[in-house]
Amino acid sequence: MKAKILAVCFTLPFVCLVIWTVSLAWQRNHGPEVKVAVMGYDPRDLLSGHYIQYQIDWARTDCTQFKANRCPEKDFCKEARWGRQCRFYIPENKARDLDELFRKRNDTDIKFEVVYSYQPGQKAVAKQLLINGQDWRKALP
Repeated sequence: MKAKILAVCFTLPFVCLVIWTVSLAWQRNHGPEVKVAVMGYDPRDLLSGHYIQYQIDWARTDCTQFKANRCPEKDFCKEARWGRQCRFYIPENKARDLDELFRKRNDTDIKFEVVYSYQPGQKAVAKQLLINGQDWRKALP
């Protein structure tokens, strides 16, 4: 009996992790896509390890792609003390190039957007970072 309980105790966390991962993958791959404009969260610390931090620029986002033509701001990103913090994970070896390009956007006409998989009433899942309409990996020098 103890062996069965022990087996369940060790297996249950793994099963829960697999179910959670599959549900996130399902949401990411089967939700309708929306594009939102982004701006730096903190220009001094845009890159932190393997991700960039940003805020969604709702003033430059086309809200007609959402239900009732209203931007569902609370469904995007994580609530923090200083507003909503968003993250997009990238390889660390590309961080410097992306940071330089982001800092140049004020001097040039560079547009940053993030493609999300979004189902109304659920948290949006970031899928892709776009620079001037193309994937960030193709836009970097």
